[in-house]
Amino acid sequence: MSRLIGYSRPWWPGDDLSIDIDNLAEAGATAILTDSGVGEGPLDDESPLHSLEAGDILLVSSAARLGSSLPRVVQTIAELGRRGIGFRSLIEPALSTDAGPADPAEVFATLEGLRRRLAGLRTRQGMLQAEAAGRRPGRPSVMTPERVAVAEELRRQHRSIAHIARVIGVSPSAVQRALSVPV
Repeated sequence: MSRLIGYSRPWWPGDDLSIDIDNLAEAGATAILTDSGVGEGPLDDESPLHSLEAGDILLVSSAARLGSSLPRVVQTIAELGRRGIGFRSLIEPALSTDAGPADPAEVFATLEGLRRRLAGLRTRQGMLQAEAAGRRPGRPSVMTPERVAVAEELRRQHRSIAHIARVIGVSPSAVQRALSVPV
């Protein structure tokens, strides 16, 4: 008899898995395995997925929980198949291996959607890491402290935003943002 085993792994440090675990239990998972999210993913030696046996079905809320890149996710699903373990995704049912053949067009569309989702998750993870390290992610402002000081002085002299922008060599919108001037 096959077991339906849920699996969840955080996308970034501090990620709350409780909603994911509830969704897996509601979908019928008889047991739920969780991972720390540290390392390369579910194929690591320390992964709880090594406890799965042939005939089991791995249930995830999203295939994105299996890795941070599309090749890693596909590799994990293929490895599960080689071990005789089925795969089922709640969000991406076209990738499920226990439901029989799927429409190839639907599989490709699902893989593209998953690739985009993983890219967004990696971006968010990078932004969280930058923030934790005290860096502000994104492009640096053109308004250096020196330029802001000059802009404030010119504004006190009742100069227009356009004039200030020309003098310090930036766009009027940069001056407006730096001085918090309403449009």
